[in-house]
Amino acid sequence: MNELSDAEIIEQFDSFDKDKYSLIVSSADKDANPLTNYSPFVKLEGDYYICVSSNLPHYTNMIETKKAHILIIEDEATANHIYARNRLYFSAECSPESDSEKIFKLFDERYGDKLSFLRDMKDFRVIRLVPQEKSLVLGFGAAYKMDKEGNFASKSIGHK
Repeated sequence: MNELSDAEIIEQFDSFDKDKYSLIVSSADKDANPLTNYSPFVKLEGDYYICVSSNLPHYTNMIETKKAHILIIEDEATANHIYARNRLYFSAECSPESDSEKIFKLFDERYGDKLSFLRDMKDFRVIRLVPQEKSLVLGFGAAYKMDKEGNFASKSIGHK
């Protein structure tokens, strides 16, 4: 991969998730037992939103610990190399979203009526995921970091 300028790297961070429709979310319970699942998502002003059943352990984990780890990854069917899939990952602060209707409208815009039934299910809640430091990998040895304020932090090109 050609070395990218700082401006190009920031653009990659901003645009990476535009053609991705689900994310992988990992959480842990109060005893640090890990749990991983996936969810469709929407993004608003840099924050991610998912809709999760309050009956599931993920919801409890995220509400109690206020933490999750997120992975958005290139589809393996389109990746140049299975081991070097492009990916964005970050730790997130989690909180229940108070304006669920606004977020459900974003889900409608992004997914059409495929997810509209969730708004009528009483156990589903919208969780806001606020990214902390983010990492973007664009192939072998092409790893970049962005701080939680959205400033480009570092890059690593190549392997030893």
